Parts: sequence; structure tokens; C-alpha cells
Amino acid sequence: MRLDPVSRLPKYLQLKAGLLREIQRRRLGEGARLPSEQALATQLGVSRMTVRQAVADLVNEGVLRRRHGRGTFVSAPRALRRFWTVISFTEEMRSRGLEVENRLLDARRMRPPEVVRAALRLRPGERVLRVRRLRAVHGRPVAYHVSYVPVSRCPDLEEAELEADSLYHIIERRYGYRFVRSDRAFRTGTPTPAEARLLEATAQDTVLVTTGTTFVDGGIPIDYCYEVYRE
Repeated sequence: MRLDPVSRLPKYLQLKAGLLREIQRRRLGEGARLPSEQALATQLGVSRMTVRQAVADLVNEGVLRRRHGRGTFVSAPRALRRFWTVISFTEEMRSRGLEVENRLLDARRMRPPEVVRAALRLRPGERVLRVRRLRAVHGRPVAYHVSYVPVSRCPDLEEAELEADSLYHIIERRYGYRFVRSDRAFRTGTPTPAEARLLEATAQDTVLVTTGTTFVDGGIPIDYCYEVYRE
């Protein structure tokens, strides 16, 4: 596992993605014990704080578990489908002091794919607004994001300034919803040709792909998303 010393993506996020990749590829199988924080820090040439932050995130997300006095271990595969804290990519990066640019690729109403219709609990014939955006940190593309939002629950969302802020912030302010839960699954893979072009990557690069549904008060699903992150 290597970290990119010139990447603008924080090292703890690079390390987190790398550990996820090792788990997905079964190089770190269920029950495997991670090296100590000091060993990982020395191996990768980073601080213990960087390792601690990456590992803490994965523990909070259920991917890893700590056993007092014994170490940190890979959780059972069922834990790889996890509940994320409802915080957007934009908020996460800004909390790290990084400038985020949301580039709107398009926003159009459409009939949703069946997996989206089922996740959002839509009636047959209901439409969604598909919002495609490219996220850049300090000018460098790092994430491709597609959101499907029910038109009936967020009417005229396409009239909002979708490049100006986090989509969740926009929805909260415009419609008064409160986000309470985000149910996500992840995998590693390679980008499609179109995704590679957008992310300025190659077809052989490894990317982190997340899919899932975000809920507001009352357990109402408000967004189904598909995200591709450069690693």
C-alpha cells in the first residue's frame, strides 16, 4: 500500500481508501489483525495521528473493530454495509481546510432505474431529478457524484444554484428537511471510460465506488447516490 506524496487528498483519506481496498481484495480478510499504529506510520512514512484518524473512521463505520488490549481487527463482511454520518463530501473537505468546487455536469428529470425507484420507494411513473456533479479539491477532480432526488419531494430543485453548496444543504434550506441517516455500501473497482476522463484518471486506476440512500425525518428516502472517488 502506497500513499501519493503529491496528492491534494489528505493522507488519512488516502490511507483509509487503501485499507478499504486491501479488505475488498481479501488481502486483509475477516478477523485479520492490523499492524500497530506505529508500525503503519513507519511503513507509510506518515504520523501516528494520520493512521489513528483513518483507523478511527473505519471503526466508526463498522469496517474495523477494536479489542481492548488485543488490537484492531477486520470486521465480518456484513459490516461492510454501513451507516454513514450524514455529512456531505463538501462539508467533509471544508472541515479539513480544503477548498471544494462543485461542477454541475447536468440536472434533468427522468424515469429512474429500477434500483433507484425501489430504494426511494417511488410509485410506478414517478420521476426523479438526476444531478451529476464533479467535485474538485484545489482544482483537481477527485470525485464524480450522481444523485437521484424524487421530484415529488423536492419540486423545482433544478432551479436552485446546484454548484453553490452541498446538495444536502440546499435541500435542507429549500424544503425544510432534516437529514438523519445515510445507508451506504462500497466497493473498489476501475472507472468507466467516461468516469476516467472526468477524473483525469486511467482505465487501470483503482477507484472507490459508493452507492446508497439518504433519509430525512420520518425515515423518508430523499436521495439515492452513486459516487466514484479517485484513490
